[in-house]
Amino acid sequence: MVVCLVLAAAVGLVYFAKAVDALGDAAAANAVANYDDRELAGGTALGVDQEALVAARGLIPEGETYRLVVGPQATNIGQFTRYFLMPRRTAEDARWVVCYECDLSRFGGELHVLWQSDAGVAVGRLPG
Repeated sequence: MVVCLVLAAAVGLVYFAKAVDALGDAAAANAVANYDDRELAGGTALGVDQEALVAARGLIPEGETYRLVVGPQATNIGQFTRYFLMPRRTAEDARWVVCYECDLSRFGGELHVLWQSDAGVAVGRLPG
């Protein structure tokens, strides 16, 4: 009985040491990540265009509102985009537009595109 207890404790210590070592590796990997990687990690899992969100945050002033127009293939990025662009808020009548895989022709040629990616993301402003 004592032998079994000693063996179980030894096996437990070996696995505990391996687990602590693995945590150290994960912590080291997180420490290497730069600020943008950390800030955009949740969006990367959703497939957001990191460059587009950084561009939108740089172009849209903090006190302004924007409208997020999302195409049918990019339906799951809305919540992350709203979080990432805070303190900017969404509004249906906003002049600033973040068009994520949407059809730019819906703005009748009035949208002044300030930034656009090859992936179909655009940031622009409507007159008014």
